[in-house]
Amino acid sequence: MSLVHSYIKHLGVNSRIYSMQELDDLLSAEDHPDYMKKHRAILIGDRVRFVASLFTLLIPLWIIVDYLLLPMDVLLPIVVIRLISTGHFYYLSRYKTAENDLKKNLLILGGLLINLPLTFFASAHFLTPVTDQEMGQLALQLYTILPYVAIGLIGLFPLSVIEGMVISLLLVVLTITGWSYYATVPVDQIFAMLWLLCIILGVVLFAATLQLQYMIALITRADHDPVTGAQTRKSGMQSLVKAFEQAHVHGGNLSIALVDLDNAENIIAEFDYATYDHVVVEAADILHDDLRHSDMLVRWGEKVFLLLLPGTDCDGAAITVKRIHSKGLGTLPDGSPVTASISVCERVADNIEEWSQMLEVVNTRRDNAKHEGKDRYFLCGDKVVEH
Repeated sequence: MSLVHSYIKHLGVNSRIYSMQELDDLLSAEDHPDYMKKHRAILIGDRVRFVASLFTLLIPLWIIVDYLLLPMDVLLPIVVIRLISTGHFYYLSRYKTAENDLKKNLLILGGLLINLPLTFFASAHFLTPVTDQEMGQLALQLYTILPYVAIGLIGLFPLSVIEGMVISLLLVVLTITGWSYYATVPVDQIFAMLWLLCIILGVVLFAATLQLQYMIALITRADHDPVTGAQTRKSGMQSLVKAFEQAHVHGGNLSIALVDLDNAENIIAEFDYATYDHVVVEAADILHDDLRHSDMLVRWGEKVFLLLLPGTDCDGAAITVKRIHSKGLGTLPDGSPVTASISVCERVADNIEEWSQMLEVVNTRRDNAKHEGKDRYFLCGDKVVEH
């Protein structure tokens, strides 16, 4: 068992998977944060349009090959099928989702990929009668590679293992149906082709998962503070603007809270910078543990964190802040607690019309908490609560 465990650990290190959470993120995208889903939706949508544009040009060009290989009575329905396929690709090349919806873009990706197997499936019906001719047999063999092309395209997209397998299963079912239903491939060759299909499928699924892994790493590195793991100020500002726009359109609640650690200069003077860094990291961990999956933690400044709480009214924000304040934000080496001055602003209760107003209000309340003695928090309506 120790040998197996050692080998699994070796595989994890070489594939840069160091925790079960990282493995879960590759197996399923269900728990990915919203910003990750947004980036992935954009990338998948862009690549779908690029591939669709490419095939919009390539599919009609294949008509030249059909013209050279097929008799005229077979050529006409094949051309019609190709034009329908081209029309579908052209539609996808121009299609854009309204709000970078990941699920919708995954469905569009599935629609893109099944085009080629369906083209093979439909064409085989007309090609089968001419397989006794050398040219007809060659044409059919060329059409037989279309499912392989579709499966190969999976590797161009950052997909989780489950997403890749669901799409692949659909393609494999269509491919096998096309092979068997029209008897386009001898039975004794189907197993060999199926084995090749599975090998190609394994490679492209691995490639798609690697793309997802590197995408997660790059986005995390660009949008997150490397010390605390919280979102950077730039990324947090973008998240705030988007959350405010959504709340404004739908008339929903949106709360933000500013958590400003107290006495940072005294901590550095009495201890050292290493202790101060530890305090900041520990405070970030505590704050993160108190947030819901939909909430966001932003490192707003050197010692300041912004909590973004979508769909949260004043009472909900008060509960979160009271919990954080009562629990504390860590301890110093001498055992004394780390405190913070905290302020809250809520879009509806504070009659906010612009997202920038929320920042002005929450900054003012934070400053008031500092001036009135620190270690306290201001809620909506400037209600102050001391320790």
